[in-house]
Amino acid sequence: MKKFHTVIIGGGCLGTASAVSLARHLKKTNGNPASICLIEKNVLASALSIRHSGIVRAANADNVAAKLGQISTDMWNNLKDIWGVEIELERFGALWIAAKDENSTNPKWDQLAKDLKSIPIKFKKINKDAALKICPDFINLFDDEVFYHEPEAIQLDPAYVRKGLYDAINQSDVSFFEKEEVIRFKKDASDKITEIITTKHVIKADYVINAAGPWSSSLFSKLGIAVPVSVEPVFVVNWLNNLATHKISMPIIADYVNRAYFRSWRDGEIHMHQPRKRGIHETSTTFADNPLSVIGADFINDPVNQIQNYSQIKQYEDIAHKRFKNLDHAVFSSGYRSYFDITPDLKFILGPDNKIKNLIHCLGSGQAFKFAPVFGEMMAQYILKPGLLSQYGDSFSIKRFDKTYMKNFWKKVNGKEYSFYQENSAL
Repeated sequence: MKKFHTVIIGGGCLGTASAVSLARHLKKTNGNPASICLIEKNVLASALSIRHSGIVRAANADNVAAKLGQISTDMWNNLKDIWGVEIELERFGALWIAAKDENSTNPKWDQLAKDLKSIPIKFKKINKDAALKICPDFINLFDDEVFYHEPEAIQLDPAYVRKGLYDAINQSDVSFFEKEEVIRFKKDASDKITEIITTKHVIKADYVINAAGPWSSSLFSKLGIAVPVSVEPVFVVNWLNNLATHKISMPIIADYVNRAYFRSWRDGEIHMHQPRKRGIHETSTTFADNPLSVIGADFINDPVNQIQNYSQIKQYEDIAHKRFKNLDHAVFSSGYRSYFDITPDLKFILGPDNKIKNLIHCLGSGQAFKFAPVFGEMMAQYILKPGLLSQYGDSFSIKRFDKTYMKNFWKKVNGKEYSFYQENSAL
């Protein structure tokens, strides 16, 4: 039987960040970093982390999430000082595009810019001419659109990040159990996890961090915990581009007119995916059958879950034509089906469980990649010493999902007052 200070379940970007942060803090206090154990049932960053688009931005309609996003962006920029590894990134900023209303403005987005300025986050409204200046000349912008600039947004390549995660784990001396699956738990009369039983070991730990993403619901249901996490499919397409634009300084294009994100990709390609669905009716479909199961079974290895059909690619092609002049003859390069892990309110689940006393959740609700460094530090604060980040994390406690919340959630799904416009108005 093995004994550890903390066991982290899930070797994606959040689990790795938690392990590295804890180990580095223990080193500073003459603790043993090898007493931190990371367990991954496949291989490191093999699930949603490697299928991410690598966009890191702070703009968020939730003020606390926006503050955490700003801190995380700063951490990504200085990762060498924090994790001891350096990961290449691009600092091209982001251009947010929304539709004008009948008064040639967009009050909701204007209010967002005002809220973010108070944090402060650099996110401001700019006119069309200013927007054109920060874009390559092959991007179409229109008079019936309104534009916002986030100059500090960054882009990373998930393949480079995955290598950086491996390097960080190796340098931190964390005990890493790869290709090892957690089967069940034992708990004592005081509702603490006493043993983690895996396919290879029986493990004791003082603390357990749940960073298992969409697998959390089925995994921890064995302890009688309802973790309301499910998955929403998203399609990703890379468009082959002119090799003359091999290195393009293109900002992230957050196109909320056509509901698509674009960014520059390897070898001059244009990378495209759609954002999470925002409407409560759309979100509810992923929880309709059973909120404790992963829809699509094993979406890592099931070939059906990787397929894009012609109509999906054609839909993306039509959107790409509207925004890019140089994709008038779009050539499909590659693509795949990915997933967002989501909660009913689309917000994170962070901090101590309300039933199991030594269990801490670290779930990103489809935004794990961009928040990985700051969430890792937050987990260290929850376990070693409370701080500002753990205070921020308390805003996203699992306690909010009680029976009353879920009852009201389904009332909203069936309520007539929730119009299509209201559902899609939020960022």
